[in-house]
Amino acid sequence: MEVVASESCCSPQDTAQAAAQKMQQTGCGCAPVVEDEPSRRLVGVVTERDVCHQVATVDQRPSEILVEKIMRPATACCGVDDTVEEAKWKLDTHQATSLPVVDEAGCCCGTISSHHLGPA
Repeated sequence: MEVVASESCCSPQDTAQAAAQKMQQTGCGCAPVVEDEPSRRLVGVVTERDVCHQVATVDQRPSEILVEKIMRPATACCGVDDTVEEAKWKLDTHQATSLPVVDEAGCCCGTISSHHLGPA
């Protein structure tokens, strides 16, 4: 299973613009939000939809909105040892195009996207 590296992660103090740039660079529709770089503990997720809706509804620049204001809890994620079939099932079950990938300790390793997995 191809996992997009941890460059896809952002912190609650990053801006919506920085999160959107990470999603664009990685080709994933979400950016995992980690507590801090040393721990990489997953605390939430921000999606393309979150960025678009929040920026449009508050009429602010993406560079002025912090991720902590638009992020949501990570309701689903893949494990680093999940098979491709398990990852596809989780993406489908949660109606998501991208999910964070965590290790056994709950630390974010990156992101998996249906785009990277190919057809079902």
